[in-house]
Amino acid sequence: MNKPIIHSIFPTPIYTTKMDRGFTKQELQFVKQQKKHCTNNQGNINTKDNYILNRKEFKNIKKFLNKCCKDYLETIICPKNNIELYITQSWLNYTEADQYHHQLSHPNSVVSGVFYFDSDIKNDKILFSKQGYEQISPEIDDQKFNLHNSKTWFFPVQTGDLFMFPSSTIHQVETKKGNNTRISLAFNTFYKGTMGSNDHLTELIL
Repeated sequence: MNKPIIHSIFPTPIYTTKMDRGFTKQELQFVKQQKKHCTNNQGNINTKDNYILNRKEFKNIKKFLNKCCKDYLETIICPKNNIELYITQSWLNYTEADQYHHQLSHPNSVVSGVFYFDSDIKNDKILFSKQGYEQISPEIDDQKFNLHNSKTWFFPVQTGDLFMFPSSTIHQVETKKGNNTRISLAFNTFYKGTMGSNDHLTELIL
């Protein structure tokens, strides 16, 4: 028989890019200072300020992330109407050795992102998990995991990396190895503009 072609339909987009500059001394100093103003999370800590990108120290970081939101919208979502994907909440996460970030998704958000200020590509990764219950689930040959049969998939992360994905996507950080403090900035987004169609009775003005 001919060699079969396997198509992947309705995939989950994981948008990745890297900031094309290093962090400034002011940005890094601000990130370090914010560790003193945190609250306990499940497995690690995060800033009490949940709108951290509104701070003047992150003015240029926010410009970069806004540019990436625009690119995600135009490249992946491709809306017909003139709408915007804007950042809502944003916060810093600090994860030490033997800590973790619990499994979660982000309600009340369209696309979520994670931007790394300090990460070790040898030890740090972000882990995504497949949603939904599977009644029939054969054991998979652990030498043949692929995008079609895996229930989880991870990406190594390094300083300066940005990951963006649909906010319903389940993700987590497993118990951290290595000696660095893993520092990331997480954010949520929402639409601004006119959704749907007046004629089709699906219009929603945000």
